[in-house]
Amino acid sequence: MAERPSLETLLNDPAVSYPLKAVLLVWWGRDPVDAANDAAALASVMEDRATFLLEARNGP
Repeated sequence: MAERPSLETLLNDPAVSYPLKAVLLVWWGRDPVDAANDAAALASVMEDRATFLLEARNGP
């Protein structure tokens, strides 16, 4: 199993997007369970949006 990157690694990686870095900085002080649940919900919504847009462009 691949090791997960640390907060410091993500924040210092120039390939990581500014929006992700901003969310990490804001959410770092939150309850980690709440933040993880919110992240999962966000990932689900964005995955559905990506699927919809790709299917609209290319068909199912």
